[in-house]
Amino acid sequence: MTRVITPPPVPRAVPPLVVEPGELRTMAADLLAASAQVDDLGSFVAGAARIGDWEGVASAAYHQAIRPTGRCADAMSLALRHVARRVDQHADTMQELVERRWTLEDERAHLVDTIGALRGEAAGAFLVAAEALQAACDDCALRVRRFEADLDTWVTEVIAEEEGMREAFARVLTLDQVDQRYADVEDPADAALAAAPGTGSTPAEVNAWWGGLTQGQQRAILAASPGSIGNRDGIPPGARDAANTVALDRDLAEWGFLEDRGLLTADEERWLENARAAHDARRAIEQGIDPVDREPIPSQLYRYDPTAFDGDGAVAVSAGDLATADNVAVVVPGFGTDGASAAYHGERVLSLYEASRILDSRQANASMFWIGYDAPDNAPWSGGWDAAGVIDEDLATRGGDRLADTIDGLRATRDGDPAHLTVIGHSYGSTTLGHGAHDSGVPADDLVFVGSPGVGGDTDHASDLGLDTAHVWAGANSRDPIANLGNHGWWHLESALGGAGLGDDPTEEAFGARRFEAESATRAANDGFGALADHSKYFDHDTESLYNIGQVVNGRYGAVREAGPVTDPWYAEPRDPEWGRAPGAPDTDGRP
Repeated sequence: MTRVITPPPVPRAVPPLVVEPGELRTMAADLLAASAQVDDLGSFVAGAARIGDWEGVASAAYHQAIRPTGRCADAMSLALRHVARRVDQHADTMQELVERRWTLEDERAHLVDTIGALRGEAAGAFLVAAEALQAACDDCALRVRRFEADLDTWVTEVIAEEEGMREAFARVLTLDQVDQRYADVEDPADAALAAAPGTGSTPAEVNAWWGGLTQGQQRAILAASPGSIGNRDGIPPGARDAANTVALDRDLAEWGFLEDRGLLTADEERWLENARAAHDARRAIEQGIDPVDREPIPSQLYRYDPTAFDGDGAVAVSAGDLATADNVAVVVPGFGTDGASAAYHGERVLSLYEASRILDSRQANASMFWIGYDAPDNAPWSGGWDAAGVIDEDLATRGGDRLADTIDGLRATRDGDPAHLTVIGHSYGSTTLGHGAHDSGVPADDLVFVGSPGVGGDTDHASDLGLDTAHVWAGANSRDPIANLGNHGWWHLESALGGAGLGDDPTEEAFGARRFEAESATRAANDGFGALADHSKYFDHDTESLYNIGQVVNGRYGAVREAGPVTDPWYAEPRDPEWGRAPGAPDTDGRP
């Protein structure tokens, strides 16, 4: 004998939701860049466009005529800024709604499977089992009702969010609407910037000022004056990244527009090249995949000034979040470095990020290249004399002071949550690091010198660098001719060149640093300038140098493979004990 069972209803399907939150965030960034461009126009009208020593009727007429343009630009900048913020919020909301839709889809699929099983049982249920089966069907029906209530709430929120975006744009569709809503409204950035610490303030003072602003004031500064905070030490990395992204997007748009019309000057062409290189460096990093969690690697544009150093440019980009990483590494590149080389250095710090993550997956990492000084980068036949600076320490001396300020700034933003911080100087960048540590003090946990032509003439021993010598490291490929240029024993380059040269070799025994293995499996058979390629292999994957640098960055000192120091060439043979050793190839990226 059977009994009729009332099965639960099949839940409604979840409507499709086609949206790309990432594209919305890109749109918000474009709107902020446009806001910055328009704000520049307002500032120009209020400042440089006004001719102070021009008097008379024509002057009065001119200034009266341009006033509405400035007023309109200021209002439009505020309008674009508010819409950009709303689009950014929309991206976050839609991301949440997309994720909730996935949850609803999963729940519906589970309910449909359950209902199918219950209906199969109900078709031949005997009376003795009917009561329990009906109870199961009733429980499932209750779950269906709850699901559909959640579905209705989700649909309502999607519609409300879309309507909210429509209204945000509808309020500023015309110039009259913009004028009515934003004309003569005080820009919240103005008062905040007026209270900013002056030139010469410490990074800690700058950090305290920024932390004391409201979110509205901070957002206003990001749009109205990104240059005032994007490169200022003491501003948190996330805010610097946001400000520099606005500035970069603005430059790409403005200069790209002029380039298409053949209106760029020679200087502007260089600046646009630097801007594109910074963009390419970010893209190279963000296309990487974290070898541990398989997630895309975030990047931060920590410094961006494409016009710095007579157009050579200044830029610093990180792989990973500088504000939250357990271990932070800053790489100081050397000869041949300028803003246009940013993409190349982006790939190198990506490799360092991957290596440090593979070597200790329990810790979060960030690796940043820092082109923040005027490195020797060209020769007379290529448009300048910077390359001549590679034979003395002037550029390194000035760069070392800037480097110390940068590390001070990073430290100030991590007060109460300090990172293990390692600074790595490569090539002439090691000379810059040496001067920064010796002359100004670099508040790092570890200093690493690789491929060094000398750490600066005033530094005679690792103990002169402000750290315990156990935390001063050096690596050099025995075939690297640049690493052989440092002073050795009583004979050195400074003597031979009458005072020129870059100081002591940090891998030499008398210097007192901890040398690590840094040979490349693809090293040249002999030394000399035919082996120059070995000078650029220190950050290549599956090399001894990258493996050991990664261990230092992670603070895993016991895992570093140390090497014997270089000895004075006049009384020892071979002077470099690494010369005859067969190089290894440790895994630094987890790929076969």
